[in-house]
This record gives sequence, structure tokens and C-alpha cells, in this order.
Amino acid sequence: MAIATGGLRLAVLIDGENVPAKDAAALFAQVARLGNPIIRRVYGDFTRDGVKDWPKIISAHGGSAHQNGHTSAGKNASDIALTVDAMDFLHKRSVEGFCIVTGDGDFSSLAKRIREEGLAVYGFAHSTAAKALKVACDQFFPLAAPRPPKPNVAVPVPTPSSPAPDQRKPHLAWPEIAKLLPLDGAWISLAELGKALRAGDPHYLKKTGHASLKKLLTSLGDRVEQSAGSDGKTAQVRLRRR
Repeated sequence: MAIATGGLRLAVLIDGENVPAKDAAALFAQVARLGNPIIRRVYGDFTRDGVKDWPKIISAHGGSAHQNGHTSAGKNASDIALTVDAMDFLHKRSVEGFCIVTGDGDFSSLAKRIREEGLAVYGFAHSTAAKALKVACDQFFPLAAPRPPKPNVAVPVPTPSSPAPDQRKPHLAWPEIAKLLPLDGAWISLAELGKALRAGDPHYLKKTGHASLKKLLTSLGDRVEQSAGSDGKTAQVRLRRR
């Protein structure tokens, strides 16, 4: 990701135990629109699940990970370290604005203090961030991890459905079939009959609602007989003898 080299000089301070590493891409994309993040740090106990991905991710974005555990009094040492660094940058005027990346309302006092010194404060977290933190910042940006690209799924091409039995009209083809079948009951091949029917009307099957000549003949019931030829393969048809 390209980082702006001009604009407001910013410190990006991330509470790694409150914001997951998967949100880093969305975070730094927005930060790049605000200015130049000359300081990029994440704080947390990176031995813990859910936090251990941050060192690799922050390094990929040109920043550094600051390992912190918990104090003997149960205080979160990461929160303390983030606050101490922020005050240090504030007093040294190392930057012109801060990006506080956390949803923890305990950082609202830090945001107010920075703002009172005349520096810009931008908050970043999920929409569930504490309201006190949101209002303490000059501007708050809800984070959302980039959505994975949608897989390329082939759109099925609809195929014409077969008409319902009561919509089929074999009688439309019967007069022509009756003329083409020998009156003496001799057999002719289905291929020969089909060729003759197509010569008279290439769309005869579509009009009757049948997918094949064999199915059309079957629907004519006792008017015709169908059989395999002497070779056992070639389909034949004839007028049914009365």
C-alpha cells in the first residue's frame, strides 16, 4: 500500500488487543488519505491468540510492534505504553495529528488531551467503539476488514423446459406422419421418417412439444408400432395393423 509522503504528519498508535490485524489494510488505506503516518506502532501482548499476527502485519506496513504484558496490579501494560508514547510525541511536537486505533473508551481522556493541545485526533475502530471515544475525536472512522473477492461463479444458462404432458400436441404432426407411413404396414426407419418430416416442416417437433421423433410416436399410442430393425439397432416404425 502506498503511503502519502506529504500532508499532515501523523502518529498511528494501535491498540492491538482491541483491533484485529485483519483490519490493517482498511486502516492504513484511510490513514493515507489523511496525511503522512511517520510513526506507526502497535501495542499488545503478542504471545496471545488473536494478537500474535500483528508484528508481521505492522512490519508489512512499515511500522513496529511493541510487546507488553500486564502489570502485577492487573493493568493493561499495552494501554499504558500507548498513552505514554502519545504524550511523549505530543510534548515533543513530533507530529501534527494522531490516529488512535482502538474501541476502548478509556482512551477518550487521551484523545481530549491531544485535542486541547490543538492537534488533530482521528479515531479508528469498529462501529461498536465506546461513544465517549467517538465524541472525543475530531473525526471517527469505523473500520471494516476488506471483503474477500467474490468467486467467479458461472451463471447457468436456462434451458427450455419440456412442456407439460397436457401441453403437447402430437396430433398436429399425425396427418403428415400418416401420409408418409406405408399403408400396407411395411416398416420404415425412424431416420427416414424424420428426414421426410423435417423436409415438410423443420419445426414439426417444436410445434408438437416433443424433444424427439421417438417420443412423439410413442405419444400417438396405438396408431403406430415401433421396433428395432433386423440388426437390433436401427429403429423402425409402421402403421399399426387393425
